[in-house]
Amino acid sequence: MFVLLLSMVVLVFTTKPQNEIQYSTSPDSTVYDPTVFHNYLKYNKQIQCAAYPDQPRMPLSFYVTPDYWDGIPLNERIPAGRNYTSPAVVPACKNTVVQPELLNDYEFESERYLSTVGLNIYDGAVHSIASSLLGDADDAYNYQSYIISGGKTCQFADIRGDAPCKGVIDLGTCNDPNQSGACGFCYGSGSNGDMTMPKQNAWLFRLISDYWLLEGTVDARCPTMGVQWTWNDYRPVLGENSWAFLTGPLQTALKKFGTIAAIPNDDVCITMGINFVSGLPKMVTSVGALGYSPKNTLGYQNVDSGFDVSTENNVSLYAGLKMLRYVLTQKNIHPEIVTIIDNLVTGILTYIKSSYDPSLGYFRQGGTFSNVTGQFEWHTGDGSFAVDCQTWTMSVVGPLTVDKWFGSGTAANIWLTTKKLGGYNYLDWAQSVDGLGYSINSDAEVFSGEWSFGGINMLRIFTKAYNNNAYATEGSGIRDNISQQITNTITVNNIPYTAVNYSNKRYYIPFGWFANPILSTASTSWAVFVDSSFNPFYLGGQYLSDYN
Repeated sequence: MFVLLLSMVVLVFTTKPQNEIQYSTSPDSTVYDPTVFHNYLKYNKQIQCAAYPDQPRMPLSFYVTPDYWDGIPLNERIPAGRNYTSPAVVPACKNTVVQPELLNDYEFESERYLSTVGLNIYDGAVHSIASSLLGDADDAYNYQSYIISGGKTCQFADIRGDAPCKGVIDLGTCNDPNQSGACGFCYGSGSNGDMTMPKQNAWLFRLISDYWLLEGTVDARCPTMGVQWTWNDYRPVLGENSWAFLTGPLQTALKKFGTIAAIPNDDVCITMGINFVSGLPKMVTSVGALGYSPKNTLGYQNVDSGFDVSTENNVSLYAGLKMLRYVLTQKNIHPEIVTIIDNLVTGILTYIKSSYDPSLGYFRQGGTFSNVTGQFEWHTGDGSFAVDCQTWTMSVVGPLTVDKWFGSGTAANIWLTTKKLGGYNYLDWAQSVDGLGYSINSDAEVFSGEWSFGGINMLRIFTKAYNNNAYATEGSGIRDNISQQITNTITVNNIPYTAVNYSNKRYYIPFGWFANPILSTASTSWAVFVDSSFNPFYLGGQYLSDYN
């Protein structure tokens, strides 16, 4: 059991940059010292699991104190259009009818607890890479071995979506009135047996924690019943798993062992990638991309994300597949896995190419298969534009390939479109931005730490590909703004933490989650990447897109 007690801390904020600027020969004219972020990454972790003292302490996605959540106005706790308006029967509340006000309270309560004690496994992957760059490769490797490969945490014996498929709820072949997960997870299509993923190949839940029950809490849906809040996010998602099983472990292993040749052929960072890849053909869709999640992965109001396709998720997978293929071919092992990767890559590239809409001038965020007709339809409107679908895609595919596909200058034009649509403080006359947001940003003017760093990473790849330092200069300006506007230092139990906020304000991202102005492991890990001149999408960190 976990008693939810947050330590008393002394918070000292500063708006001045915490990094000492020094001159170097990196892609930017100046760089910052990445070691200032070491304390945050080293110590912002869950308390040691008493039941399993050998388990490494799990990193946390955020550092946040209760007063932040308490201070959020009531009208900002639930995003517009996603509030409950009708009562619902809640099995966890002894099958009573719960009014919409309490359902909304529970949604906010869940955001609070998931953010406070949870780890997104993508954050865990970038944390591992950043920690390795800062000299803690052994700690990162232990996390990969025990938690990711082992598939367990303190109170969860299994953090994989490996429950046998009993039928798809949205297709009417299974029913789960008690919302207990009785229908399992259904990967791909076919018979229930075909859609059951063996444990060693099954995806991890995107959010994990050491604790299932937070003792002393109250389930906001039924506050008078004595029901405590329990963990409620069980969603295996492609993008997070691609980072957790491929990019994070492979970058960590290379840093730990020094060379590809020195990594043992049976090292856990290779074998868990092989197991992950072996199950991926089940998830290939008719558009070439892999599905966002197995079916019966239920989200807001029980919408099944198993019918969705995400461009960013497939780009993340593509980066990891290229890494694993390079390792296997360099070591001349597992040719059967290389063949699987080659086939997956062919489909993914076909999809990525089709996601670009020349009339819009950007790569579309994704689409959905109808559960009735099976027809694929691209997302439209504001939901079709995501900043990371531009910056990450052009980082991984490469700007020269984008130009080859769609004509000279296309990559540069996509970057300009990204600034216009998703830039923070975009100036039309200068075609400049202070940073980047998440989606259409003209009204929200949100400043994302992590996604702005993703833009800097892309600009450095552009610099090398085009031999044009103007891109590096642009990235340097964004880096300065991150330091000046959303980098903070606090003191936690007499230890100074310097870290980068997830965003400059609370903002509902149209792809399904809130950005909050709190210290972020994702943003801070990306700060380490940029300040170490390290491209996380490329094995070894060079600002390249291809391995040949």
